[in-house]
Amino acid sequence: MFLLLADNVNAAGCTLLEPEALKKAIENKSIYEMIIFDVRPRYTPDSKRRFDIETNMKRIPSSLWAPREKIELDLVGKVEELIDKNVILVGENTESAESVCRFMMKKDYGIRNIYVLKGGMEKWDGPVKEDITKVECEMITSRELMNMMKSGKNVEIIDKRSDDEYHEGHIPSAVLQPGEIRQPSLKYLIRKREWRIKRARENATIVYVYENEVQAMLDCKYEKYFTHPAWYPHGEEIAKKNIYVLRGGMRVWEGEVKRDYLEILKKRVKGRLK
Repeated sequence: MFLLLADNVNAAGCTLLEPEALKKAIENKSIYEMIIFDVRPRYTPDSKRRFDIETNMKRIPSSLWAPREKIELDLVGKVEELIDKNVILVGENTESAESVCRFMMKKDYGIRNIYVLKGGMEKWDGPVKEDITKVECEMITSRELMNMMKSGKNVEIIDKRSDDEYHEGHIPSAVLQPGEIRQPSLKYLIRKREWRIKRARENATIVYVYENEVQAMLDCKYEKYFTHPAWYPHGEEIAKKNIYVLRGGMRVWEGEVKRDYLEILKKRVKGRLK
């Protein structure tokens, strides 16, 4: 996988990875073949928050925040999402990531190889995620969405409303995904990353349907922030235009509406039986 490895492998079997190798992987778009865990703790020793989207902390593209305590809590036994995968650990420096690596090497997660980025973020001078405050999302109208669907584009419509609202009336091809997990597990984040990669490689356009447009735009920004342009066949140009929010939601939708009467009936019957 990597040609530019550091000269030594420590006693625990943790292989040091030269920064140039990771830069090359980002450049040649093989980044989707690896999982990068940013193992820096969320808080400083004096309990000040330092790792969060809002803090605009420098992060490597495609990395998932996974400090040791989160790894210990979320990953138990063989982890399906990690089986036969190559995992790169990124710490503040080499030593901090090596300590996490030594812990992980004692577990049977099913990981193929564990690498430690030499020098950590202290020495990293390669690509980093953009500031989330600079990420922009666009709204599209009902008519624009219908034209997009008729054009033959690969369009995925994700309905973020409640279960009841969805079954009362939704765009026929829309998939119900109400709400996001606000404190997701590491397994969930890995699965979500795989979904984002699949969507990007298929060059899919995502359109979200919400009732609350403020929340819609916020979630849209997060989704763009966590989607790496290198995953797309045509890179940055396509990535910036891949996620939209339907302006006005179902209140202004002018196309066909599907109502799941059977699901509605089931809910009413269950409600009466309680």
